[in-house]
Amino acid sequence: MEAFGFQIEVKRTGRKKSASISISGNLVKITVPKSLSDDSVRDLIHLRAPWIKRKFKEQSLKPTSKTKEYVSGEMYLYLGSEYHLKVLNGEEESIKMVGGYLVATIPDFETNRSERVKFLLEGWYQRQADRLLKDKTDRLAKIVGVCPRSVSIKSYKSRWGSCSSNGELTYNWRIILAPHRIVDYVVLHELCHLLEHNHSVRYWAHVERHAPGWRACRDWLRHNQQVLGMGNDRI
Repeated sequence: MEAFGFQIEVKRTGRKKSASISISGNLVKITVPKSLSDDSVRDLIHLRAPWIKRKFKEQSLKPTSKTKEYVSGEMYLYLGSEYHLKVLNGEEESIKMVGGYLVATIPDFETNRSERVKFLLEGWYQRQADRLLKDKTDRLAKIVGVCPRSVSIKSYKSRWGSCSSNGELTYNWRIILAPHRIVDYVVLHELCHLLEHNHSVRYWAHVERHAPGWRACRDWLRHNQQVLGMGNDRI
């Protein structure tokens, strides 16, 4: 494959009838049908090169998150606001929000303090997500006019939520790092799948009706996904 100014990985498959292109870090991943010739793949890359370069530029402008050390003074997001972490010594492990701080208490004898703080923080976030997302789902479901079978929290790497064919909703706990309006959009996005289990024109009409600012919310997620600890989002 000739040089295009960016790294390319081509995957051929018998499962697809059309080509798809995605950006993963510094790599352009292209999935094409087995029957597509090398010349056709090159033509496709030439055709999509402006879009690929634009995506790389957008990616370079996105805010990034620094690797956390889980020590006092670091900032952590919760519902769009930043909170300082304060790590204290104490007899029993605990974590809670006090006066605008996330306060983690770790026993003196703990040797791997950073790992324990990380464990406590993620547990705290997941508990908040479970409570908050179930409350929001219950409230917004009444507005949309649907009734989910269940609501659960998971740790996804590349999606904010999902809706199963039998009405079970699952959310990524990391979404509660985002502002309330973004969380509401994700909840409404999944609730609307109970009306249309696809991404058809009819589905997006439901989203538009209940979340008229959904495009701005989706763009916010795409721009801030790395800050929220995510890869390529799928919403």
